[in-house]
Amino acid sequence: MKMQNASRRQFLKTAGLTGLGLTMAACVPAAAPGMDGAADEEPVELSLWGWWDIRMDLYRSVADKFAEQNDRITVDVQSIAGGYVEKLYSALAAGTGPNMIKMRSLAFMHQMREENLVLEFPEDIFPPSWFEEAYPLFDIKTNGRYVLPTGTTCTLLMYNKQMFEEAGLDPESPPKTWDDFTTAAKALTQKDGTGAISRAGFALTGEWPVLSQIYQLGGNVIQNNGDEQISLMTSPEVHEAFTYITDLSIVHEVWDSGFPNFDSIGNGLAAMTEEQTWVVGEYVNTYPDMYPHIGYSHPPTPTGEPDPLYGYKDTVTSISAVTGHPENDGDTWEFMEFLYKDGGKDAYWALCELISLVPERADLMSDPRLLETPGLKEASEVNPHERNYAAVPERAGAVQNDVLHLIVNEGRSVAEALEYGDAEIQKLIDEGLAKYWV
Repeated sequence: MKMQNASRRQFLKTAGLTGLGLTMAACVPAAAPGMDGAADEEPVELSLWGWWDIRMDLYRSVADKFAEQNDRITVDVQSIAGGYVEKLYSALAAGTGPNMIKMRSLAFMHQMREENLVLEFPEDIFPPSWFEEAYPLFDIKTNGRYVLPTGTTCTLLMYNKQMFEEAGLDPESPPKTWDDFTTAAKALTQKDGTGAISRAGFALTGEWPVLSQIYQLGGNVIQNNGDEQISLMTSPEVHEAFTYITDLSIVHEVWDSGFPNFDSIGNGLAAMTEEQTWVVGEYVNTYPDMYPHIGYSHPPTPTGEPDPLYGYKDTVTSISAVTGHPENDGDTWEFMEFLYKDGGKDAYWALCELISLVPERADLMSDPRLLETPGLKEASEVNPHERNYAAVPERAGAVQNDVLHLIVNEGRSVAEALEYGDAEIQKLIDEGLAKYWV
C-alpha cells in the first residue's frame, strides 16, 4: 500500500496533545492485568481510541481484517477530535473508557503505568523471547511490557544537493566529520552587502539542539545510576558539544538563530540541517518544489563513525490495553495478538511510510520498500547507532535552547550557560520528572 507522507504540523495539530501534568484522582479502580478465563460466546465489541483520522483508518483496516476471521469479536476504532488526553482520562474515571488506546508517547505510557491504567502484555501470548526477536531494539528493561513501537524517527543530515553543486561541493559525498561539516557550511553560507547571513550553511534543529553532538561524544544530559540521577550539563562532553555548535555561529558565522530548523531548508534559507525523518513528510507537503533537491545522509560525527553514536532518535508508540474492562481482557489480548503479529504487518508498514518512520518490527527492518522512501534507507542504517531520548520531560528540550540563547544571543560563556542548564535539569530530576529518561 503506497501512502503519501503526512505533515507533522497536521499530525500535531489534530493530536489534541496537552501536557503530561494530568493525573487521575484515584477514581479508577486498578484492574488486574490477567486474562478472564473462558471466552464468552456472546458477541463482544471492543473499542480502540486514538487521534488523527488518516492513522486511525490504518488501525481500522486491521480491525476489519480481524473481524473477517473472528465472528464474535469486533473492534470499534474511534478517532477523537481534539482534547484526546482530557477525554481519555475523563472516560477512564467514569468507567466508560476504551479497551485500547493509541499511546501518545513513552513518557505518557509511564505516567499511565504508574497510575495502574495500562495492562501488562501477558507472557503466555507475548513471551520475553518473542519481544526480543520481534522488536530487538526496543528497550523492554526500561519501558516494560505495556506498549510496542510502530517505528522510530531517526536523526539524519539533510542537505540541498543543488546548493552543494553551486558551491563546488559533491552532492553525493556529504560531510562525514565535524571538520568536514564546518568546511562545507562555510562554502555554502552566503552574506548580503551588510555582512548579514542571507543563506545559512547550517540551520539548527529547534527540538533537541546539541543532543546529537553530546551523544556522539559519548556523553549524556543526565546520569542514571540505580535510583540516583544527577545532571551532567557541566560535564566535559556537554561542554565540548555546545562549544562546537556555538562556534558555528560565533566563530565561523555559518548559522544564525533567525534561520531555524528544517523550514530553512524547505524555503531555501539554509543548505544543511540535522533533523529527524518525520520532516520528510513536511518537505513533501509544505515544500514540494524544494523536496526533489534534498539529500539525506548519516549525521556528521567527530570521527565520521558512530563513536559510539550518530545521535538521537524518538520512538513512536502504538497500541496499549487499558484497565477498566476486566471482563473483556481476554478478548482484548486476542485482538492485540492479531495486531502485533501477522495481522498488523501491512498496516505497520503503511504507518511507517505515512510518518517516515524506520520500522521497529524485525520482519520489516530489511524490507526492500525502505529503498523506495527517501531518507528511510539511511535512517535504517543509523537506527541501531542512535539513542532513544523518549520518556523525557518536555521542559528539558527548552533548557537546551535556553543554554544556546545565553551563549549565542547574550554573550555568556559556555561554562556559565551550562551552569544555568545544570541547575534547570537538576530541578526536573528533583521533581521526579526524569525517572525514565535514559
